[in-house]
Amino acid sequence: MPLLRWLLPSFLALSLAAQPAVAAKPQATKTAPGDGPQGITHLNPIALEYGVNTLDNFAPDGRTAIVVRAWRDNGNAWGHASYMVMMKPAGGDRHGWNLVSVEAETPPGVAEIVRDSPHTGEDAVRSVVFAHGTVEGKPQTLLLIATRKMGDSVPDPAPTTIAVYQLTANAQDDDPVGTTADTFHRIRNWQTKRPYCSSDAALATELHIPRPADSEAPETADGCS
Repeated sequence: MPLLRWLLPSFLALSLAAQPAVAAKPQATKTAPGDGPQGITHLNPIALEYGVNTLDNFAPDGRTAIVVRAWRDNGNAWGHASYMVMMKPAGGDRHGWNLVSVEAETPPGVAEIVRDSPHTGEDAVRSVVFAHGTVEGKPQTLLLIATRKMGDSVPDPAPTTIAVYQLTANAQDDDPVGTTADTFHRIRNWQTKRPYCSSDAALATELHIPRPADSEAPETADGCS
């Protein structure tokens, strides 16, 4: 028995030492509020009229796009503009003009039309801007969206999310299902450090771009009076 009492602890110690080490699971990184556009520079908004806009050199590879901007009147302050983008695929396509989709805000899936929500013009809830710019030093075509999370009153300062989408040509070699030849893929998404009274002001302040010509928000950084 004395020998057994001596051997048992030694055997247990050797067994534990022989087990493979388990690496600590890395913690997922989260985008902190106010992290900002990270490598996105030289933004130049693309002016769009209501109706059909034919835009040469819309894509980084020089392809033309047709962007339809249509107003949906609602009889009150909740009218909005809808945007649909069409391009001819880089490799050609028998259908000609193809719809350019936008990655869904809650993947998976895509959206075919993007909508804004200007409300009264002074307290825009959701702003949509197409722009040319550079991402990590390379010219890109971008879609910029700011969305305020409303509280009890629309004009009150509200938490705001900025999303940046990059125009991307999807590989067609594998005959992908459920997507389009070209899509706007989300590359940045962050919550701003400060609340905003206007999504127009949020885009202007966070991304250092001019406000839309039809924005009526106060000329303050947060769009509040």
